[in-house]
Amino acid sequence: MGVHTLKKEQHPIANTNTLHFLKTNVLSVTDISRTKKLSEILDLFSNGFTDEVFVIQNAKKKNAQAVVVNIDYFETLLQMKEVLEEALDQVVMEEAYARKDKPANQTLSDIFDEDDMNVNELMKLLEEDGCEDT
Repeated sequence: MGVHTLKKEQHPIANTNTLHFLKTNVLSVTDISRTKKLSEILDLFSNGFTDEVFVIQNAKKKNAQAVVVNIDYFETLLQMKEVLEEALDQVVMEEAYARKDKPANQTLSDIFDEDDMNVNELMKLLEEDGCEDT
């Protein structure tokens, strides 16, 4: 076994559903530009809500990929994301309120262990986001 082998839980699951998705829903730019496939996808989306997902990729550029989804499905995904973010914000605020009168007995450096971001990296990210004045 080599150093870069995947653990069993890291292997992607290959089954007939995966194979079917790859054969029908992963398209190249050539598939889209030289056939009626894009029109067929848009026609499918015009029939109402669908959670069908299509991946379009450029074989010449490894990272040139995009996902095409029904706009109603995308709106639903965005709403879920917003609800999740609001829930996480609420949890953080509740924790902050619960701790507000408790003494701080740890420094920021104590909170980050060696596997986490260090304080210098955090400050750099804050400066990049324009948060250095807050």
